[in-house]
Amino acid sequence: MILILIAISFLSSPQLCESEPTNIKCCFSINNATNEEFRAVWIATVDNIDWPSSKTATPFQQQTELIHILNTIQLLNMNVVIFHVRPAGDALYASTLEPWSYYLTGTQGLAPSPLWDPLEFIITEAHKRNIEVHAWLNPYRARMTGATYELAPTNMAKRFPQYAYPYDKNIWMDPGSGEVQQFIVNVTEDIVRRYNVDGIHMDDYFYPYSDGTEFPDNATYAAYQQQGGQLNISDWRRSNVNTLIEAMYTRIHSIRPKVKFGVSPFGIWKSGVPA
Repeated sequence: MILILIAISFLSSPQLCESEPTNIKCCFSINNATNEEFRAVWIATVDNIDWPSSKTATPFQQQTELIHILNTIQLLNMNVVIFHVRPAGDALYASTLEPWSYYLTGTQGLAPSPLWDPLEFIITEAHKRNIEVHAWLNPYRARMTGATYELAPTNMAKRFPQYAYPYDKNIWMDPGSGEVQQFIVNVTEDIVRRYNVDGIHMDDYFYPYSDGTEFPDNATYAAYQQQGGQLNISDWRRSNVNTLIEAMYTRIHSIRPKVKFGVSPFGIWKSGVPA
């Protein structure tokens, strides 16, 4: 299943919202210079939802599948691909920091053979079709719900085990850790520097959905308080989310100012709905 996301750039300036509370800025990235629609298709790699169809498929088979997807997208007159390159502390590209994805080769850390780079491949093929490529990253998830595969030594849960928490059958990194946040920013910088991506897209940028128990970040919050932090734990968590997004935005545009940056928010249309 390929999900289609359509967003329209409005010609007139939108009405910006008032921030609540007043000490939090409400920031928008606005480009009134274009009237082109943003017609995007997500290609999810986690759990092999959209691509590749099989972890045991050969590189040639996987490339053929990508070509078929891109040809279909072109026929549908879409102009952006949001390509899932980092579903769970891993990489569907030749990362200098993280392991090859389990969803690509069946073993986290095992390079495809013969060697190829899916992100480089899709950028080349998409640009031939006048389609943008936005690299889609999940920041904090180190392993998916119920997954049992072995983590590679370079997975962030192995790099920072003190901040890796089993939660709701996932392994989730602590957003309150400055080390974790800096590592995610470094991963993003590596992509922007080495690949001709048109955009970076953040998904699941927040704390995990509640499983009915408290997220186990008490030690990190206590350390924050010991350093003079005054926010309550809920506001502190919100601040951690904002800090990473701001850091990524700033770093990306310090390297390549025209790279687009997007965030996929959860549809909470008012406080507590859905919970």
